[in-house]
Amino acid sequence: MPKPSKYKSIGVGIDTYEKIVHLAHEERRNISQQLALLVDEEYRMRELRKADLPAKLRKKYVGGLSAVIED
Repeated sequence: MPKPSKYKSIGVGIDTYEKIVHLAHEERRNISQQLALLVDEEYRMRELRKADLPAKLRKKYVGGLSAVIED
């Protein structure tokens, strides 16, 4: 049984789920590994872009995830 302090569940739309399954299958990873890789790559790219900003703008930079919940 996974530890709740180590893993969290998220909900994604069917279209997104099918895409991540396809990517994971092509790259011989499980879904959680594929998602972690994609998030790590995006996070790294944002940090690099943030580092390229002038010092006075770095403090104003806000990056993060946003979600829209539709019923």
